Amino acid sequence: MSQDEDYARGLLKGFEEGLQDAWEEIIKLSTKGYTSRELQIMAKTKKSMMFQRVKLKKDELERVLGRKLDLPEMPSEAAGKDRVELMPGWSYVVKEERPAKSFALFSSLVSSGARGLCISRAHPDMLKKKYGFDASVIWLTKTETPQKATDQKGVEFVSPNNLAHLASSIREFLSKGENGAVIIEGLEYLNTQNDFKSVLKFVQLINEQIVLDKGFLFVPVDPATMDPKDFSLIEREMSQVI
Repeated sequence: MSQDEDYARGLLKGFEEGLQDAWEEIIKLSTKGYTSRELQIMAKTKKSMMFQRVKLKKDELERVLGRKLDLPEMPSEAAGKDRVELMPGWSYVVKEERPAKSFALFSSLVSSGARGLCISRAHPDMLKKKYGFDASVIWLTKTETPQKATDQKGVEFVSPNNLAHLASSIREFLSKGENGAVIIEGLEYLNTQNDFKSVLKFVQLINEQIVLDKGFLFVPVDPATMDPKDFSLIEREMSQVI
């Protein structure tokens, strides 16, 4: 078989697999009772994630082949390296050791009039003083009745093991209207306190709500603190990786 035939067969196979994946995704969404408008929003979000899924596949192939592939970058991927396009209904995973960039993006939205909700394992008073935002806070703590733990109002205490209650609080916040910004600082902490499958389902649930309510989601993560396979699954769920 010639090199051209190998190339053509590989191209056709990839094209077929891409179409199959797209239709499977549509079938899954259509069986969940969403309206046509909701399906349209989610389809656009999935489309915006395409370049990231291609990059993950390219990285996977490079690991198998043991060498870098000399392929042209997709426009969306190249642009994403230089700027962050904040879009309603989008979710962003920010790869950083400290959540400075994530909080800068979150604070910029809040200061521009967005409603803010911060989920963090760090002390609420310290966060607001350090990053200067005015938003509601959910403090991830196992202390059930923290006394005099904070002087700030609008602080809720949730155990990191109670993902169902945490998801409910976020859904309630987002359901109050569009332009709701959520930052989840402490995904690694949630991952150590729960099994990964539960954490992934939690992220998927919040992501869908972000799309439906046209909110914004920021998730700072240090990739070094997570299993590479687990982190790649988190990346795949997000609209953009920064």
